[in-house]
Amino acid sequence: MIDPNVVYLVLVLGLWLTVTAAYIPGTGILEGAALAGLIGGVVVLANMPTNWGGAILLIIGVLVFLLIPFLGSRLGRIAEAGLILQVIGAGTLFHGIQVSWLLIAVTVLLSILYHRLVLRPVLERALAQNAVRDDNGQLIGAMGRVSKASERVGTQHIGTVNVDGEPWTAISNYPLRIGEEVVVLERNGLQLMVEGIKHKQTLRENMEES
Repeated sequence: MIDPNVVYLVLVLGLWLTVTAAYIPGTGILEGAALAGLIGGVVVLANMPTNWGGAILLIIGVLVFLLIPFLGSRLGRIAEAGLILQVIGAGTLFHGIQVSWLLIAVTVLLSILYHRLVLRPVLERALAQNAVRDDNGQLIGAMGRVSKASERVGTQHIGTVNVDGEPWTAISNYPLRIGEEVVVLERNGLQLMVEGIKHKQTLRENMEES
């Protein structure tokens, strides 16, 4: 008979790989490793004196974290509270044999730390980078700063500006200098029509004087 502690660790690892794949989608590697871990865990459980009610509680206690990327990080504390199910499930996982309570406590603690220190920051960065920016209204009027001086192309000047920490190709009717503050007037695909703050103020002052 396989050591119940080893079986428990393999199952928990497979479950957390599944959660990680949901937070960091698209690589295929994590998904494959998670699937292999889960299949391997189920196969081993099928050959052990498994209490499937406990196994289901354990699975639910971990996989509740899968909901966070889709329903919001506010569920984080609720999900962590759900780890109580992991404790109950692990403690009743087998008939006649017992997973070490010390091991259960350590894995639950590591699960909380892993979620708070690794997965949650990864999710927050991904959400910030993938924030919906297709709505022009979110960019028009936004402030930025020139990161690459413009070059004249025909009648326009093309350079690079940073808006909300992201680089954009900027088009202006006059030269753009590095460090100059600009405001977004229009968006055309990945290009922004911008105007310098000082330039705009100068034009306004000239109009008032005239």
